Amino acid sequence: MQRLPRGRHAAIREPRPPAEAGSRRNRTAPRFNFPRFNFPRFKFMTVAAVVFAVAAASLALGLGLKPAALHARETADAPSAGSAASGPAEAVKYTSRSSPAISSPSAFPWHHAAKRRHHAAVTATPSPSVSPSVAVTPTPSATPSGAASTGSDGSSWPTSVPGWQLTYSTDFPGNSLPSGWDAYNGEPGGDPDGNWQSSNVTVSGGALHLLATPSAQGGVQFYGNPQTYGMYLVRMKGDYEPDLDINNLAILWPAQQGVWPPEVDFYQDAGGTRQSFSASLHVAPDGNGDCCVIASPTQDSDGTAWHTYGVQWTPTSMTYTIDGQVWASVSRNSLSSPAQWPTIPMNLTLQSQNQASAQPGGTIDTMTVAWVAEYAMN
Repeated sequence: MQRLPRGRHAAIREPRPPAEAGSRRNRTAPRFNFPRFNFPRFKFMTVAAVVFAVAAASLALGLGLKPAALHARETADAPSAGSAASGPAEAVKYTSRSSPAISSPSAFPWHHAAKRRHHAAVTATPSPSVSPSVAVTPTPSATPSGAASTGSDGSSWPTSVPGWQLTYSTDFPGNSLPSGWDAYNGEPGGDPDGNWQSSNVTVSGGALHLLATPSAQGGVQFYGNPQTYGMYLVRMKGDYEPDLDINNLAILWPAQQGVWPPEVDFYQDAGGTRQSFSASLHVAPDGNGDCCVIASPTQDSDGTAWHTYGVQWTPTSMTYTIDGQVWASVSRNSLSSPAQWPTIPMNLTLQSQNQASAQPGGTIDTMTVAWVAEYAMN
């Protein structure tokens, strides 16, 4: 059958006579005619365009490229650059709770070690008989420049220690917290038995007092001298509370808001009669678990009497002291991945926290602090 010509000018072109048999024209099919498939050229081009578009989209996704609409949605769903990223597993439990109101620029120190989660693959090495050259003993005769000569117990912090330089000290003069200190106010991480109130923090008689009442405890943070590495000394004692589990703690907490871990607990008792204490080091990534809590052995000590508790934090070790004597230490070399050595600025925090449902019948002075001192590495 004779085929009619195609194209824009088909209507004005005359039909051509059939080609002779055996001619070259008869043996060669016209271009874009596709007699086998029998569909017009524009349909073929449409299908080809669709195939090309699908192939291009697949290639783009394979290369990690995103369509503009998808990118816009992901950008809208993602947290802003200034928002806090998802915290460690331990901190996730507290994200839905309201943070207590404090005026400090530092993060509120939810104390993750308070429940005594000491499940460590590495244990701090006890060494109660060793007295290193950098260990210190309170000396009543030392009189730091610009500070009172003694604390409320008659002792004072050392002003000259080999390897260390005094950067801050206070014996809590007057009747209010010194500059750079803030009192806690709120519930510690949704703990049903614990609650902090700023009214449970007082200063009098040359000492800091953390009180416990039937409904709350006291806690403070010093944010005025954040340091990376250093020696910290706290002269303190606690109440004798045989029927209560309100523990006292001295902690180094990250100075940057919203960051945890690391956490350095260099004193933690169990409340009650306070006849022993321990320390623990919480290291990244999640701060807890078998890999990331390095617990110290329990140290016998009467926590209701005056003692100076300290920690010496260096790039290679964490050394715990009591009255100038080393009782435990942790070496950086003892850590294994994913644990990470603390290398960020930290603040000193002091707090009491109830670990059980029993509450005091009235107001008790659960922690009394005569003075604190901070030193930097020379």
